[in-house]
Amino acid sequence: MKFLFDTTYILPLFGLKIKDLSNYSVITNHIWYKTIPDLEVILPTICLTEAMYKLIQEYKKKNDYNILKRYSLTIPTILSSPNLKVFDPQIDPIASNIAMLIRHMGHLDIQDCLIAASATALNCIFLTEDIELTKKMQDLPETKEIKICNWKKFNQIIMRTIKDSSTL
Repeated sequence: MKFLFDTTYILPLFGLKIKDLSNYSVITNHIWYKTIPDLEVILPTICLTEAMYKLIQEYKKKNDYNILKRYSLTIPTILSSPNLKVFDPQIDPIASNIAMLIRHMGHLDIQDCLIAASATALNCIFLTEDIELTKKMQDLPETKEIKICNWKKFNQIIMRTIKDSSTL
């Protein structure tokens, strides 16, 4: 199983609250410590940039340096996970081309386009809550075959896998 995460799913690692991510800490612990067989998580570098921007937005409201520090404190955890690989779609010719096609189809957020294009370039299941983006992807021949799921479905898959592996 190879999943590509949208930014939403890493924001809690940086101390940013996201609603409706049930079993988040259980699942991420299994991801970070590679206890789920055959699971690979891909994280586009764009997600890290978006997380940094979210932290900056929170910092602007509170002027608390500890908010900014969360970025540098979290990066080593992400980079040291044996289950997680970081991918840069901006320097990948296939991903960057597909991102421009998605943008041309009318999706205005180029960062989202690069994240979605990463899933296509790497042939991953794209984990996202972005319905507008997934509709654009279904209309594009280059991306229409990519499997897409949301957190609720991912949660079911992973929790079932955890349960099955613990009964062995």
